[in-house]
Amino acid sequence: MADDDIGACFARAMAAAGCAEPAPHLAVALSGGPDSLGLTLLARDWAAARGGRVLALVVDHGLRAGSAGDARRAAALAAAAGVPARILTFAPGAIGMTGIEAGARAARYAALTDACRAAGILHLLTGHSLDDQAETVLIRLGRGSGVDGLAAMPPVRPEDGIRLIRPVLGIRRASLAAVVAAAGLTPLHDPMNDDDRVQRVRLRAAATAAALEGAGLDPARVVQSAARAAAARAALDAQMLRVAFRGGLRLHVWGGAELPLALFADPDLSAPGLEDDLPERLVGRLAMVVGGQDLPPRGAAAARLAADLVAMARSRAGGDHLPQSGRGQGGRTLGGCRFLWGGRRLLVLREPRAIEAPRAVRPGEVLHWDGRFMVVVPDTPACRAAADDGRLRLRAMGEDLARRLGEAAPAAAAWLRARVAPRAIASLPVLTRLDVPLAFPHLTESIRREAAEDETLAHSTFRAWFAPSRPLDGDGVFWAMAGEHSAGKRPRS
Repeated sequence: MADDDIGACFARAMAAAGCAEPAPHLAVALSGGPDSLGLTLLARDWAAARGGRVLALVVDHGLRAGSAGDARRAAALAAAAGVPARILTFAPGAIGMTGIEAGARAARYAALTDACRAAGILHLLTGHSLDDQAETVLIRLGRGSGVDGLAAMPPVRPEDGIRLIRPVLGIRRASLAAVVAAAGLTPLHDPMNDDDRVQRVRLRAAATAAALEGAGLDPARVVQSAARAAAARAALDAQMLRVAFRGGLRLHVWGGAELPLALFADPDLSAPGLEDDLPERLVGRLAMVVGGQDLPPRGAAAARLAADLVAMARSRAGGDHLPQSGRGQGGRTLGGCRFLWGGRRLLVLREPRAIEAPRAVRPGEVLHWDGRFMVVVPDTPACRAAADDGRLRLRAMGEDLARRLGEAAPAAAAWLRARVAPRAIASLPVLTRLDVPLAFPHLTESIRREAAEDETLAHSTFRAWFAPSRPLDGDGVFWAMAGEHSAGKRPRS
């Protein structure tokens, strides 16, 4: 591919990703390898032509000796290309070779998105190439993946409140290396790419471009199959969302979902003969969103729950009754969530035991908590005092702190109970000085204004809004939140 063609392909990908703002400020994830370095050069030229700028983010993963030196060399390559760089670190802790791919990826993206928020950058670019996309399809084909897996990597998806963009998915790895060579730069070689304990490395060694083409598997054709699978996935998601919201699904600002059980009897959702089980898709996506997960739960549990909900909805529509505990009530856990039904409604809440552990925070810090809420830690005297003592914590409210809040500030507790489903209060974020509650989230701008006008609440709330790691449609934009009105009309559960 000629240089002009590569630049045009990159520009088309950026336009398709919705990067149309003037003077764009972009971040690129730079390892120093040819793919990410080629991306950095393309992004530099694209941004400069529009009066924008690029920041290279280099992660020192600490997984092997010499990683710090490699990070410095990658930053030096960025500087040689005229791009400022910032080196990020994370403590891999218990990451071992058994879970190295998933663990390292999660820690790396957490560091990258945190840095983007700190710099006020919305768009994070990564150097996944056409070859990477083809490898992903082959890996997932070997796992027996369905349409969701075979759709492979989307060109744009949300990542902890940041837009993750892959603008070189249509460009071959060799073409990116040619961009680097034309700039007179020598990329780094990551020894992790030689570690045959990593599945992608094993596949890459066996399925070189020449081997694939010799077997009639052109990587570009493989990627075309992924695009067709992605289109099929989008159609299934659109059908699922259309039926779900038409049938009364509501996503609440306090992080839960509520829907009529009868929705699972809708023939457009549960008609036999569909190529994909839409009830199972809906159950899995609700668990993913409410549970703050990157993926829907795997295994047979989601299928069993969906089948039971369909059977329950159909039996009630026909006047029958399934045996349940209590007075027509029941529940089940799935993917870090509780699915609770009673009467004619289904309520999906975060499971308290699955919420992330308390973490130390700083006044003014902005962070993504539990995969569900964006949180802005207030810079108040109380928070500064707690932080100075090293005791400022962000944690789940839990039943213990909800009880303490009721004892110490009954007006605030009553105010909160009027706006949030009682069973969901324990899963809300709260700021504490050790175990003493300091502030609770106001969730919406209208609630913030109400709190500001109340002398007992004016200094006891902080900004937090429901922003799950993934939207209901998997790789789209989280557009489906019910809106501020849902904060004032809560379910009885």
